[in-house]
Amino acid sequence: MTTIESLVPDQLWQAVEPLLPTPRPRYGGLPRTDDRACLAGIVYQLRTGIPWRLLPTRELGCGSPVTCWRRLRDWQRAGVWQQLHHLLLDELGRQGASWTGRGPAWTR
Repeated sequence: MTTIESLVPDQLWQAVEPLLPTPRPRYGGLPRTDDRACLAGIVYQLRTGIPWRLLPTRELGCGSPVTCWRRLRDWQRAGVWQQLHHLLLDELGRQGASWTGRGPAWTR
């Protein structure tokens, strides 16, 4: 299993990928960095809390720290995280979990 696959398992990627906005066409410049690799960089940064500038981009294959930060910002503006949150809550509901409303705990 690669680092990207460990940070962004297939099941998570299958949930996130359809929510991502279609990238604008590019004319020149470097090829676009893979969205899954950028998501792995975002997850790594959020899990570890390291500064963006220290993101191990070569190991993650995610371009540059700025690329990951921009994707995070762009996906936030596009509502990806809110959509993913709702999708995950719906899935938990289908599995029988319910929000008690009395604190941050899921119950079955």
